Amino acid sequence: MLRCIVRRTRSYLEQEINPATGSYYLPKVEVKLFGEDDNDAITLGGYLKEAYEEAETFSELLQKRMRGAGFFKTLLLRRLGSSMEAGRNTVSKLLNISPETADDEDEDDIDEDLFGNEGQPQGYSEFRNFSTDEITSLERCLNLLEQGGNRDPKLEAILGYLLGTNPNAIQPWVDRGCILFSQYYDTVRWVGNELAKHPDIPSDLTIGLYAGSNRSGFWLAGRFQRCDRTLIKDRVRKGEIKLMLGTDAASEGLNLQKLGTLINIDLPWNPTRLEQRKGRIQRIGQARSQVWIANLRYRDSVEDKVHKVLADRLQAIHDLFGQIPDTLEDVWVKVALKDEAEIAELIDQTTATRNPFDKKYSKVQSAEWENCSSVLNPITVRELMESGWKP
Repeated sequence: MLRCIVRRTRSYLEQEINPATGSYYLPKVEVKLFGEDDNDAITLGGYLKEAYEEAETFSELLQKRMRGAGFFKTLLLRRLGSSMEAGRNTVSKLLNISPETADDEDEDDIDEDLFGNEGQPQGYSEFRNFSTDEITSLERCLNLLEQGGNRDPKLEAILGYLLGTNPNAIQPWVDRGCILFSQYYDTVRWVGNELAKHPDIPSDLTIGLYAGSNRSGFWLAGRFQRCDRTLIKDRVRKGEIKLMLGTDAASEGLNLQKLGTLINIDLPWNPTRLEQRKGRIQRIGQARSQVWIANLRYRDSVEDKVHKVLADRLQAIHDLFGQIPDTLEDVWVKVALKDEAEIAELIDQTTATRNPFDKKYSKVQSAEWENCSSVLNPITVRELMESGWKP
């Protein structure tokens, strides 16, 4: 019964003039990116750099005897690359040690990522007994992470943007309202705890946390209080919360047009997630003509290497297809395994095929729908539906 679909992309609405009003169909909200240059990657030093290198050493030891160790290595290094707190929790879990700062929900986060739904490692029969060298490597990694304490360079970078002390920040981002995203609950919970007790963050500033599985809440005067997610939404809408943290549960169905800045604490390997995160603030109703986004990553980490590979290509892919691939997991794994020769080929394979329906029907053509003289009225629809099938 449907003969035509009128498709209007956001870019079309932002670039075309509405004859009836003389202005654009949709006011354009531009994105200004921060931290995209190679020299903007965060430098790891001292204990933390050694800990990351030790995690790579452990992964290489595991790789010698376990199928699929490349995928596991990627997951492990991504958690260390998210925050050193997530790294401590992960390595402690692998050693069957309960992290001092993690709660049961943090452990669930680790289990789901590294250990599968049943709490057993991927490839469990090969994985369950670490060798002496592997245990020694994990213990050395954990010791280095603990010596590093809470001096996480990502936290310092976050504070630099929020307080305006970063030379690139232009002004304090907290004044414009900010949402910080991470894939991992233990990362956003730890960052929230650190911000809530930091002397330069006003004690009367409410900090919200939006996450799944009833883990949402807010900090006030240094204390965390759980609450329903609908309360967080309502308080952001009213302008009562200007600083938010969220897992990717907040990247869908949450309108944050009251906030003007976004910090990606880590980068997901599903690029669509980055688009969804950005869409929380770059949306209809955003009062600012420009929103600011910063992407954080440790220098020479898996995140940094993937960022270098994809930074230029993702924009070209987006311009060509109107969207970016749903997932590039294989690219992350190849980067972790340092199979550089295969990375470019993988990207080309992932993005080579365009949806044929989209290719044929994505063109926007003008049509004077208001002047159409005939339409399929309800009576005709009913007659057609009751006529039955004809051979």
